Amino acid sequence: MKKILKKAVAFALCAVMLMSVGIPAASAYETDCEGTCEHSPVIVLPGINHSPTYLYDENDNPVMNGDTQIGGTLFILNESALSTTLIIKAVLRLLATITFQTNVGLDTLAYDMICELLKYQRCDENGDHVENLKTFRWNYSLEGMSEEDLEWTYRMVPMQTLVEEIGEDHVYFFSFNLVGDPMDSADDLDEYIQMVKEQTGHDKVTLLPVSLGGTILTAYLDKYGHDDLDQIVNAVACLDGTDIIADMYAREWRLDDEYLYHEFLAKILTEEEGNPTLGYLINTLLHIVPRSGIDALLTGAMSGILDTLMLNCPQFWAMLPSYRYEELAERYLSDQPTLKARTDRFQQARLNLNKNILAAVEDGVRVNSIACANLDLGEQMYSYFNIVASAEKVSSDGIVNLSSASMGATGAPGEYTLADLEYEKNTYCSDPTHNHISPDNMVDASTAILPENTWIFLEQHHEVGYNDVVLNLAKAIILGEVTDVNDNPEKYPQFNGTCTTTYLRRWRLPDAYKVDTSTLSAEDKAELEAAIAEGEAVLQMTICDKERAENADKRLIEVLHKIGAENYETIEEDSQPDPIIESIACAMSKSSLALFGGGSPVDRLLNPIRTFFSNIFSGC
Repeated sequence: MKKILKKAVAFALCAVMLMSVGIPAASAYETDCEGTCEHSPVIVLPGINHSPTYLYDENDNPVMNGDTQIGGTLFILNESALSTTLIIKAVLRLLATITFQTNVGLDTLAYDMICELLKYQRCDENGDHVENLKTFRWNYSLEGMSEEDLEWTYRMVPMQTLVEEIGEDHVYFFSFNLVGDPMDSADDLDEYIQMVKEQTGHDKVTLLPVSLGGTILTAYLDKYGHDDLDQIVNAVACLDGTDIIADMYAREWRLDDEYLYHEFLAKILTEEEGNPTLGYLINTLLHIVPRSGIDALLTGAMSGILDTLMLNCPQFWAMLPSYRYEELAERYLSDQPTLKARTDRFQQARLNLNKNILAAVEDGVRVNSIACANLDLGEQMYSYFNIVASAEKVSSDGIVNLSSASMGATGAPGEYTLADLEYEKNTYCSDPTHNHISPDNMVDASTAILPENTWIFLEQHHEVGYNDVVLNLAKAIILGEVTDVNDNPEKYPQFNGTCTTTYLRRWRLPDAYKVDTSTLSAEDKAELEAAIAEGEAVLQMTICDKERAENADKRLIEVLHKIGAENYETIEEDSQPDPIIESIACAMSKSSLALFGGGSPVDRLLNPIRTFFSNIFSGC
């Protein structure tokens, strides 16, 4: 039962999130390089879920849950909060809410539960984490990692092809505390850079900020400058926040009846199950709960997340877009001068980012940015984020605004085109004859501060590790094989597409390599080798071909099945939703919405009466 509740709580956390101190590893590490090779060492500044952090007591002893130390790379949950007592209390309050058709403590229950679940990652009013959290840091390159750590690192940031070129001794993985302060993490990064320079003999390094790592780059450049940098390659970097986080702070959601009671769960279940049928059926059942109960549950849970995890945490404030910071800081931080001073410091670093980047370029630092566009927030993956109010108002990669990851490119949201927008073109473009307009007329990169060094993948989700074309571009940039978007546009176009190759890289090809071909017939061996060759060719693509990637994956599966390879004895057919059942479920969802609106049948009956008395007491 606890496992079921734990999954439910994890889902609720995601649905509502719609809504440091480094642990030193062994430092006696040396490389064979004395700074004489042609490639500067690469330091990855990873994303939000990439820094292992653990809980310690006041004596710096690990805090254990059984045989496992309490910790995580994203949420560090207090699992003891998921008790049988809580389950009984939740069921009783839900039943009471349904019986009396009004909220019976669901808001306080959700709030208390979330606060208890997330208590290990609380920050105080000064912005310091309350508990003794330590983030593990690899004070050596990938070459010094254990096999287990290396495998995990490659899953988080698939950079094997780059490593093949420059060596594991020239790639480092910097970690930082999610509930820390990016300005403090910049201090840690500077120390880390000096360590890398000493270990490799190089006098400069390459920084590869990925997603949330963009906030650390922003802080570092403003605090330490660019003298130690050879190049910067931003990969979907969060350089000016995301409206997902801003909407969470502002408590701005898409809570209209049509969306909440018909579309929202259908989108989530389509992502999870492959079709929306179950979502439509749940929509129908939701109408037994009064709207006051639904609102109370969401409000209590979001309040718990804000109060425990976000409001006092400088790193979360760093994820706000700069244009929304002042209003929200005034709303929440006016009586917390110490914390506000810290968040103001990062805001200034962010406002200085363009100036700092251009100064670095002027001094010879190569800077390139890879971004994605043409998706709504919460589209394709992590669809629970689609409930934020800004979901359809900005061009994004589903998680980070295009303007943030590209340092200023303009994108038309939703079904709009650039013709529907009013904006200043060619703000930074050094060559006004090159307009940097995407073929679909939805993105203008000329407004980015480095338009000739801004690469954009259209309809590509934030999880760019799923797409080897993106990885190949990043590698080519780092190795100097391509210098800007005008260098080799036939091979590396400024505007690219989307495809998924991760299954080929992580499973199909490794499984094919394991096959003992000596046991195969000449025909089967030739067929397997041809499928492998096609899969390898797909991984080398520099222009996205979605159909080719899908066919290569399918071809390898079929060959491995034919020869009886391990784990391919049977082929699981993609479960196709029954269109009739889906249509019936959809009709039930829409009919329930039409009959009862946003709530229960009792809500529909009582709403006119509530409105009547509300108007009387408000002086109407």
